[in-house]
Amino acid sequence: MKILKLDRKDDILVVEPQSIEDLWHLTKVIEKGDLVTGRSFRLFKVQDSLKAASGEKKAVNIQIRVESVEFAEQSNKLRLTGAIVAGTPEEFCPHGEFHTLDLEPMQRVEVAKKLNSFHESVLDEAKKHSRSTHAVVVVMDDEKALFAELRNTGIRFGPEIRCHASKRDPDSFTEKKKSFLAEATALLKQKDGEDRQLVVAGPGFTKDEFKKFLSDREPNMAKKIAWEHCSNAERNGVHELLKKGILERILGAQKLQEEYAALERLKASLGRDDGLSVYGLDEVNAAVETGATAELLVLDELVRRNADARKVLEKAKQRGAKIVIFNSDDDAGSEFKAFKAAALLRYKLGY
Repeated sequence: MKILKLDRKDDILVVEPQSIEDLWHLTKVIEKGDLVTGRSFRLFKVQDSLKAASGEKKAVNIQIRVESVEFAEQSNKLRLTGAIVAGTPEEFCPHGEFHTLDLEPMQRVEVAKKLNSFHESVLDEAKKHSRSTHAVVVVMDDEKALFAELRNTGIRFGPEIRCHASKRDPDSFTEKKKSFLAEATALLKQKDGEDRQLVVAGPGFTKDEFKKFLSDREPNMAKKIAWEHCSNAERNGVHELLKKGILERILGAQKLQEEYAALERLKASLGRDDGLSVYGLDEVNAAVETGATAELLVLDELVRRNADARKVLEKAKQRGAKIVIFNSDDDAGSEFKAFKAAALLRYKLGY
């Protein structure tokens, strides 16, 4: 997520979502009653004597007061519907009529609202994931492997390595195939890192052979790879994966993994009865007040609806606690609903 402007004095936020995940984050920030301004299209009715009313789409800069927010995952859009407040050209933006703004990645939008601690935590999380968006993709078949690095700024292709194994030369086929897979392994190891997601895809058996090869020689790296299907080992094979939303799925899985890890830390502490965790909003607030909270775990729907929870979140941020906001719609969030709010502590409290 690119935060282009955050004016707390005039309560103006201007953002440019970079991915589908960023659109999902905005569903937590944009709410009913907010004023949202963006580029869109309006259907302008044209009448003539030869045919019935027809319509022509006109580009507009339009502001609406939001009535509903819908994340249309299948179409990769965030749909914001509400009454028109202002717009230009004015003849295409009649005040009071309803309009839907369809937001997509890389589309700038302005939101007029007073941000609370929950909204700011969501934006901080979106920025954090944007900074860490870096995937290494390998598309391969029995002739070659093409490497690509995916960043927020775009795709960088290369290198490309060739497989010289030929079934017409059975004596050298196995050795040359192993050499190809070993070269691909060495390159992938060079590009691996803590902040990088790894994806290997292909149309046939070579991808499966590579998976076995890596599992035998580099089992830890093999486990972190997302193994996918694509129709070829060309550049459009990488674009095919992007259209399927592979990067967003990987990052979504990363977020879920973070939630599960935090939940397991909480459950382990409670199971040991070591005095280094508390749950329930009152108990968590007391822990935050003392400065003992190392990590605050909180359910998104609680801080959306509860002003006291937002105050606790704000205090925890000010005191340097790590914040994990659970998505109430995913599996980890569903399990965490039993707690709603919890804290992992730096030291035991004296009560």
